[in-house]
Amino acid sequence: MIYFKPVNLNFNAMKTNGPEIHAKGVCDFKYLSETMGGRKKSIREVMDAFVEQVPLHLKSINEAIIKEDYPGIKSFAHLLRSSVSIMGISSVVPVLQEMENLGTKATDIEKIKKLYQKLNTICKEALEEIEKEKLNYA
Repeated sequence: MIYFKPVNLNFNAMKTNGPEIHAKGVCDFKYLSETMGGRKKSIREVMDAFVEQVPLHLKSINEAIIKEDYPGIKSFAHLLRSSVSIMGISSVVPVLQEMENLGTKATDIEKIKKLYQKLNTICKEALEEIEKEKLNYA
């Protein structure tokens, strides 16, 4: 599995190499393109790994919520936050940070459930965008 470390993203300051990357929807692929030096094959591999891993991460978070496993919620939210950074899915970062914080405090499972619903919606939209964007890297 490929895991991505969290980064502070400044998309406006980045220039891309290679094909034009569109910043629309929930994903901003500029950082990915910059990180991979515009190399199509590398970009596609990262996208493929993300599409494969995110549903597994979401499932793990959901299972932790069902079990009220707060350390698991914290851990899986942190892991997913690391992964979404490279795809520029900035709208989900605050959701994951709040889930991590609540997991650390071992409190408010109902709020965590609501956050998970929002997380799931954003991630599904992101996965659809990534599947479409991957066509540019065939």
